[in-house]
Amino acid sequence: MLEILFKVILFFHILAGICGLGVSFASPYIRMSARNVRTAYSAHMIHARIDYHEKIGSIVLILTGLSLAFIHPDLFQTGWYLTALVLYILTQPIKGYILPRFERALIEILQQVESEHLPSEYIQMSKKTKPLHITNYILFVLIVLLIVFKPF
Repeated sequence: MLEILFKVILFFHILAGICGLGVSFASPYIRMSARNVRTAYSAHMIHARIDYHEKIGSIVLILTGLSLAFIHPDLFQTGWYLTALVLYILTQPIKGYILPRFERALIEILQQVESEHLPSEYIQMSKKTKPLHITNYILFVLIVLLIVFKPF
């Protein structure tokens, strides 16, 4: 019975990973596609809608990941699991705090613009988010590699 529960939770864990991490990979490309104020504002509104799925996916991901380890406590003694957990925790301040602050600031800039041209302030601030997105991408890829290959 415990193994069936483990497999059901694992299914939801994988599904949450697809929803949470998939959106994390896609959202910067949506915002980078903006060429003027109208499309930039639309991109931010689309991002806000899909961000909900990212947050739900992230919450389900951590809850199911920990649940799997409570079912099989030996996971808490494996290096790959603990490393993946630490890396995941490192992504959360970036994804949950730093990037949303930039997002709000970018939207404020767009709301103050009179023309259709993207202001240089908006472009410069957008460029500042790129290293944060790349950091998250690298951490996410490392997490997936650890979970799939279980190297240690």
